[in-house]
Amino acid sequence: MLKKLCLLGACLLIALFASNAFAGAKIKINDDAQINLGFRLQTLYLNHDKDLDSDGDYESNDDFKIRRARLRLGADVTKYVSLFLQTEFSQGDGAGGDVRMIDAFIKLKPHKLANIIVGENMAVGSRQTLTSSGGLMTMDRPGITYKSLTWGSRAVTQFANTTYSDSDSGLRGDVDVRDLGITLFGSDSFSEDVHFKYYLGVYDGIQKAGKDDERFAGRVQVNFFDAESGYYGLSTYLGKKKTVAVGAAYDTQSSVATDQASGSDADYTLYTFDVFADYPVGPGSLTFEAAYTDLDLDGATLLDSTGTGLVADAKNATQSEGDGYYAQAGYYFNKIQPWIGYETWDASAATGKGSYDAYRVGFSYFFAGHNANLKVGYEKMEADALIGSSNEDSVDTFAAGIYVTY
Repeated sequence: MLKKLCLLGACLLIALFASNAFAGAKIKINDDAQINLGFRLQTLYLNHDKDLDSDGDYESNDDFKIRRARLRLGADVTKYVSLFLQTEFSQGDGAGGDVRMIDAFIKLKPHKLANIIVGENMAVGSRQTLTSSGGLMTMDRPGITYKSLTWGSRAVTQFANTTYSDSDSGLRGDVDVRDLGITLFGSDSFSEDVHFKYYLGVYDGIQKAGKDDERFAGRVQVNFFDAESGYYGLSTYLGKKKTVAVGAAYDTQSSVATDQASGSDADYTLYTFDVFADYPVGPGSLTFEAAYTDLDLDGATLLDSTGTGLVADAKNATQSEGDGYYAQAGYYFNKIQPWIGYETWDASAATGKGSYDAYRVGFSYFFAGHNANLKVGYEKMEADALIGSSNEDSVDTFAAGIYVTY
């Protein structure tokens, strides 16, 4: 505990003496064409529970981690055509790190109500799925965001740094988190204070051997007061917007895997409802967000997503499917934003495996808005059953990180 308090004090000192962040870089080619360059770097310190000696009991473990490291290249080719490329360096437990392309798409912009995005991109989904990782309020996204198909249809813990193993469906897309396909996106306003945007997408999803079913997804969102007209949103606007949003999404694909118990194909369906508000209150701004998610994997009990046909490689999908919700809130004033969060998931498994509650509290200090900030947080995850083969049913995590985006 003393070590954690000392680290918290050091983080506060860093926040007090920090300087402003840089602005973005643009290279103009002509009146219609330009190149945009940028990067994103998020580094973390984690102190969390982990079974270090395989005896079933947790010990305290320290990790320094590169959470995200990205280079971005955007270009407006003409007034109606643009492209976007983004690479990512990611680091995992015992796996070192690698660099790969995570976004590669062309956008056709004939009209604000009809933007056509073709290539590898973030598929349509919940609000948090479409929230920029450079615009987070807390340390990271809520764990149930990863219930989406190509995000693994799982839950994650330790501020989205580790998969909750009992919830893992084993489903993974060819391009992890993103998907390959086409999205139709548009936004407009009904009036000065009422705005909307919609998304419709068709993607590869997960292509099971011998099948070629497509993934279909759609989302609609309505904003009151200020608009959020872009494809991506933020999870806090730091007092720069006054907006209330209501959204809903539906995502489905047939035959994503085989249920070895029944021999039949298992389908995937997810729907979500979300609300968001960023509203001036007193000397600062209050941010609130909540969402409900329901995941259906056909009640599969031995989900074979690998195609090996081996029972040892199958996952009990009832531990992943189910329903749950999260809520988080923060109050921004004078560059500081304390925040709290809670989420819960009720899995279909009768054993309680895959079900959990998570509590989070922390603060963010914004040196220069979302361009440069410090985040410190504590998370307690409590599972309804013993986790994996351990003797433990809860995980405590303390995290601190520096977030820079340009």
